[in-house]
Amino acid sequence: MKILWGISVFLSVVGFFQGVILVYGANGAPQQAAGAAMGLALSVIPYCFCRALQQMSPREVIIKKEKQTDSKGSSES
Repeated sequence: MKILWGISVFLSVVGFFQGVILVYGANGAPQQAAGAAMGLALSVIPYCFCRALQQMSPREVIIKKEKQTDSKGSSES
C-alpha cells in the first residue's frame, strides 16, 4: 500500500507542475482551464484510487473500556 501512496504523491507533484506549465503557456481561458483540469486529474484520481483501496480493507480497531472510577468522593469531616 505504501508503494501506491508513493505513486500518488509522485503524480500529485507531476500534476502540479503540469498544471502550472500548461496554465502559463496557454493562449486563452479555455486552454488555461484545460491545463488546470489535467493537472488536477493527475493529482486527484490516484489519491481517490488509494483511498478506495484503503477503505476496502479497513484495519480492525479495538477499543478498550477503562474502568469507571467512583466520581462521588467520600467526604470525611
